[in-house]
Amino acid sequence: MKKLIFIILLMPIVFYACKKTSSDKTAPIITLKGTAIVNSAKDSTYVDAGATATDETDGDISSNIVVVNPVDIHTENTYYITYNVKDKAGNSATEVKRKVVVTIF
Repeated sequence: MKKLIFIILLMPIVFYACKKTSSDKTAPIITLKGTAIVNSAKDSTYVDAGATATDETDGDISSNIVVVNPVDIHTENTYYITYNVKDKAGNSATEVKRKVVVTIF
């Protein structure tokens, strides 16, 4: 009987938590800091400007952004830095990319 009472009391809490999470269907938005295309001199120092992420439910989730930065400043090439993020409900933002062109000036 105690288990049944516990389950009955717990059901509204579980229902509310599931409802709250599942009702968020809006993806977060990633915004680049700086420009989308960067030209950098070979063998120079490159510091990526980064990005911010906001979600209408979770607010500022910039600290959750996953960045893949393959830039090798010592090798002439065109590189793409990618930024991805998900909100607490699991909604994924549209991936954002920055193009970095490493050349000899």
